[in-house]
Amino acid sequence: MALRFVTASLLALGASGAPSCASCSFELASLVAEELNLKEGATVKALCEEDAGVGLKLLQTGTGRTHAISATSGTAPAAAAATTKAAAPDGGLVLAHIPYNFGHTIEKVAAYGTGNQAMATYGPVQAILNSPTASTESRWAVVKKTTRSFNDSILWGHMNPDLFALSKVTGCPLYYTPGKYWPTEVAEAYFGNKTIFGMLRDPFERLVALFRGNFAEYGGSYPEFFATCDVNGAVRQMMTNYLAGDTYSVGCTFVPQSEYFDAPFGIDIAVDNRLFPDSANKLFTERGANNLWVNTEDILHVTGCDNSWAGDLDCETKSLVKQVYARDFALLCEKFGYCDQSMNTCIKGVPQMCPTNLTAKALTATHCV
Repeated sequence: MALRFVTASLLALGASGAPSCASCSFELASLVAEELNLKEGATVKALCEEDAGVGLKLLQTGTGRTHAISATSGTAPAAAAATTKAAAPDGGLVLAHIPYNFGHTIEKVAAYGTGNQAMATYGPVQAILNSPTASTESRWAVVKKTTRSFNDSILWGHMNPDLFALSKVTGCPLYYTPGKYWPTEVAEAYFGNKTIFGMLRDPFERLVALFRGNFAEYGGSYPEFFATCDVNGAVRQMMTNYLAGDTYSVGCTFVPQSEYFDAPFGIDIAVDNRLFPDSANKLFTERGANNLWVNTEDILHVTGCDNSWAGDLDCETKSLVKQVYARDFALLCEKFGYCDQSMNTCIKGVPQMCPTNLTAKALTATHCV
């Protein structure tokens, strides 16, 4: 495992108030070295210098690689402005992590709170958890040590070391696998009698995000299309591969979201990804989870081909998407009243999730019945 992964997420260059090398945690670096038996001399300072100019990174898969994702600044409401939290009650909720639906952001806030310190802690911890040499015991040791300053830290999804086992059905870690495929004893321990919630995202817009992420092991990489920002060609290739039987590849990112709603252990409450983070914050408030709050600066999101969006997909490609994700579209209609499948959407509450020239793009967008 390359040492630079140890300091994933420690830098957010160019953002006001963002973490810098000066804020890198030597305590966390020592913890990483201890748990992974790394050689002495792998200092945070050296790793910061190596990553200078790269931007914020988040380790997202169990492959020991980082994924370039940016975090952007925002203004936190007064009730949620603290960078650490004294308590984090879950409101009787538990997250079902559907890949590429801001699950990492929610897990980070649940475990470490909001703000730059939470971001700086989350990256190194994820580096350890995702290491192929880490055991369940060492993962739990790290989680317990790094959450000890937060009372009632919530360990959802990727932050729960018991969910790193690979599913016998999907071949993906359990934290990315629909609950219906989990071993019963693991599912009962994680979900218990809590209310299961999950983010539900427009399939067109979600596939655009997968393309823009351009990460080989998480959502897939399509360099021949990415070089020219040909989102239509890439999404058509994604759907062609899926229909050919490529169901559970690249972190189960192409599994229909509807499968995470299936019993047993399916999602009870769908949260509108189109209105993230407000929709998630509304749920947390309603459930009395008063220390759970996602600020703009907490959001992990993709960058690259920033002006690509759902309106760039032609009708042939959209027809393939509708074929694969028919149940997802039905859920959007049932849960949120989004029944017009010709609508092109983007997430206005998350920076860089809509084209900068949205008004002009809307004039040339496809509208396929």
